[in-house]
Amino acid sequence: MRISHASGGQPNAPRFPDGSRALVAPTRESAVSLTRFAPEIIGDGVEVIMPAEDAFIVLYQLREHPAHDFWLDGKFVPADGAPRATTFALSLAADPRAQITEPFDKLMFHCPRAALDEIAEEAGACKVGALTAPQGWQTKDPVLEQAERLIVKTLEEPERSSKLFIDYVLLGLNAHFAHAYGGMRPIKAPRQGGLAPWQEKRAKELIAANLMKEISLQDVAGECELSVSYFSRAFKASTKQTPHGWLQRCRIERARDLLQRPDLSLGEIAIACGFADQSHFTRTFTHHIGSTPGLWRRLRLTG
Repeated sequence: MRISHASGGQPNAPRFPDGSRALVAPTRESAVSLTRFAPEIIGDGVEVIMPAEDAFIVLYQLREHPAHDFWLDGKFVPADGAPRATTFALSLAADPRAQITEPFDKLMFHCPRAALDEIAEEAGACKVGALTAPQGWQTKDPVLEQAERLIVKTLEEPERSSKLFIDYVLLGLNAHFAHAYGGMRPIKAPRQGGLAPWQEKRAKELIAANLMKEISLQDVAGECELSVSYFSRAFKASTKQTPHGWLQRCRIERARDLLQRPDLSLGEIAIACGFADQSHFTRTFTHHIGSTPGLWRRLRLTG
């Protein structure tokens, strides 16, 4: 079987067959994307080909990956086996190719150079030359290990996570890759402070007006005339919450208003507030308020 790295939906979003799942950051040239890649191995195995481009791939093994044949710039480079929960980074400019005969399951983070340049500029750092795993195929990454469960669950149930949340996670991981694998070090203190009053007002209005729709960090940051990374830091400095946290707050406040209408079912309220379904609504409401929506409603309507 031969699998080629392909684009779909936006210029830099990897798309693979065989039921692979993907998360994509805002549609722009510098967007970071994530794919869970676990194709079925049939016959002689899988040949993975990724067309050369100015971008990097960071691999995280969800299961042990056996040694396999590997090529960079047309030269054969035997790849060592990779234990579970190890990380490897490679440049797509080197035209990487692999022949794999054993089952594998991995997360693949696609990081265009433009995304790394954007992070470096915001951090006041020199541009990242390349992403390199310091211990090769044996590299451990405690940050990805901690984030694994969250990432996998989000890939399995993307409808339960807002686009603001997905964008925020991918933005943070891209900064981590630039630091851990690209050696990025700020050469000047990053800009401090929060949003201007008009920016904070506009951002909150946009988020509150899109409880039932997908809105990205890029959309909100653009309205505030800021880059995504600076907007994310400034919003938290001003509100003490992430944009996703503010979205959840708005949804809960809207839900409390609607729960006082006995004519609406919990399922109707869940959808009206932008939750995936009633169970998603119940979990989130209980986490924030300390009681289930049904109990909260009964206490208010009968009290």
